[in-house]
Amino acid sequence: MTTDPLGNCTIIVTRPVAQAGSLIDMLKSLGANVIHFPVIAISAAENHQQLLVQTKALGSYDIAIFISRNAAIFGSALINQAGGRPLKTQIAAIGSGTAQQLQAEGITADIVASGAANSESLLSAPAMSSVDGKRIIIFRGNGGREKLADSLRKRGAIVDYLECYERKRPSIDSEILTSLWDSDTIHGIILTSAVGLKNLYQMVKKEDLSRLNSTPMYVISSTMVELCGKLGYKLTPILMPSARDVNVVQSVLTNCAAKK
Repeated sequence: MTTDPLGNCTIIVTRPVAQAGSLIDMLKSLGANVIHFPVIAISAAENHQQLLVQTKALGSYDIAIFISRNAAIFGSALINQAGGRPLKTQIAAIGSGTAQQLQAEGITADIVASGAANSESLLSAPAMSSVDGKRIIIFRGNGGREKLADSLRKRGAIVDYLECYERKRPSIDSEILTSLWDSDTIHGIILTSAVGLKNLYQMVKKEDLSRLNSTPMYVISSTMVELCGKLGYKLTPILMPSARDVNVVQSVLTNCAAKK
């Protein structure tokens, strides 16, 4: 068995700066040429004091949902500053990766979505089927999908948001991607959020859009697959089981292994 199964593959990793390191290292260890092109810049929300006041009332909620790893990182920091997790409030994670991040921050998730890390999976969890009259707070970034909150409200829950971090589109020159397309050496682009996918289409030069639309893309949800089509993508996106590093790497190995 070759020691560098990805030796002929150039992979674009689009994760934010603080979250890309371990995935890049894993891909490089398998021989891949990895280009980091972050499509989202993450920072703590600016209204810190207001969020801290809101977090101090966490004990009045039955369930606190963390929608991403970033929500776990920035949300847990607020919880710790506010005096710690209220015992009566159940903690829910959108997927195993978010649950692991919460655990690393000292908070154990009581409810974890199984399968794909998305709203649909969490909504199918037994604990989310009987929420009539319950108060639920969702830790998330600015903006984002409304499906989770809308569905919970239809089930009778009272839902609030705590937007603990901000996502912005970085100001990065996409010339590196142009150069790689010119040499026909991009073998895959890893995208782990719908916001990042939209940003990529805005960051790429207009004259490169046709090449982007025919480059293999790795995504993590059916929602992202549908969005690819709406944006003009011409291929069938590669749907990964989750955004966990091990799942991402396995998907790349399956679809982009060097043929030697």
